[in-house]
Amino acid sequence: MQSKEIKTENTSDYMKCKNSREPEPMTQVQKNRVITSQDLPDKRLRYGLTLVVLTALLFTAAIYYGIINP
Repeated sequence: MQSKEIKTENTSDYMKCKNSREPEPMTQVQKNRVITSQDLPDKRLRYGLTLVVLTALLFTAAIYYGIINP
């Protein structure tokens, strides 16, 4: 009777092999789609808009739950 050898895949070897390949070069379309910090609005605008939206939501919730009676 021959013993059957079960071959298991070593996860660490698989990960090393998978991570060792070279990254593919970016195409021009991919380069054009990258969002940089220059493409985003000013930080003051982003933080200000977020603050206004959160304030409006909290104010609406406070009126709804009766914390503020108009």
